Amino acid sequence: MARERAGLRGGAMKTWFTVAEGAAYAGVSRDTIYTACERGELRHARIGGRRAIRLKPDWIDAWLEQHARGTIARANARGGSDHGTDRANA
Repeated sequence: MARERAGLRGGAMKTWFTVAEGAAYAGVSRDTIYTACERGELRHARIGGRRAIRLKPDWIDAWLEQHARGTIARANARGGSDHGTDRANA
């Protein structure tokens, strides 16, 4: 799994991820990570002023959970998921 590959080094979870490692851990692109950081959606730390971003796995997990809850809430507000249905013919 991507999270296991990105987060494990010698069997122990890394404390800080780079943007590339965080993206691999979350299964998203680096651009998605950068955008989430810019929007203030994803907690992050800047190293060396504004040069480098570092992320903790817990912060990424919280961000993913927030997005999962948002998706579920939107689906429930619509009356459930519309996967597998043809809404044009409903």
